[in-house]
Amino acid sequence: MRDGSEAHIAVDTLGHLLALRVTTGKEQERPQVADLAAAVQEATGQTVTPAYADQGYTGARPAADAATHGITLEVVKHDGAKKGSCYCPDAGWSNARSPGWAGSDDWRGTTSA
Repeated sequence: MRDGSEAHIAVDTLGHLLALRVTTGKEQERPQVADLAAAVQEATGQTVTPAYADQGYTGARPAADAATHGITLEVVKHDGAKKGSCYCPDAGWSNARSPGWAGSDDWRGTTSA
């Protein structure tokens, strides 16, 4: 069991913040996808189509929750990746965390525009 809080961060491929959800450390990453996807689409005018996420967002439910908002969730697995990191085709591996967000999970979206 984890203590404290955890930040679920969605950023664009340049690292600009699109959405942020803070949960207790006891909550799982997967249920956060629906709220993050809705917030990302609201912030971008419904332009995000693929989103790249770390392994914490694996599974049918997160994929379905993202799809409900028009996003194809691509979970990127990498043996050398640290928890909270993701792969962006344009930027490579990155943890995209601000210094104050230790222990966060993040995912990145790319817009269709």
